[in-house]
Amino acid sequence: MKNVFIILFISGFFTAFGQGNLQFNQVLRINNIAQTVPVNKVWKIESYMQSQTALSDGTEISTCNYLDRHHPFLINTKPYYLINGSPGHGSSGTYMAVGNQLPIWLKAGDIVQTTCVDNFLSILEFNIVP
Repeated sequence: MKNVFIILFISGFFTAFGQGNLQFNQVLRINNIAQTVPVNKVWKIESYMQSQTALSDGTEISTCNYLDRHHPFLINTKPYYLINGSPGHGSSGTYMAVGNQLPIWLKAGDIVQTTCVDNFLSILEFNIVP
């Protein structure tokens, strides 16, 4: 009988501190206008589409005037580049990490956007259901 109460207490403890289940809500397409993950939701960035990028140069740049360069997207105002392949450098001599991969999960309050209007992020939104 004592063991039954201990098991019930432990399972109740973990249930009280659980984060809930995820329920699919909608698909979002976000570009250069900053969007915030709402309360009781999580976002999963599935893909990042960049318009007119040349693959011949691995140079990163945050201005949209150079269409042949990789542009970052921003999470909480920090730039993230998705570069596949070997690390490279451009004329600036800046090296890029190849470790950034999708998907990326975002919690409530995180802010995300692209740096160029023609680029977009494809995001799945989930409700957190208790």
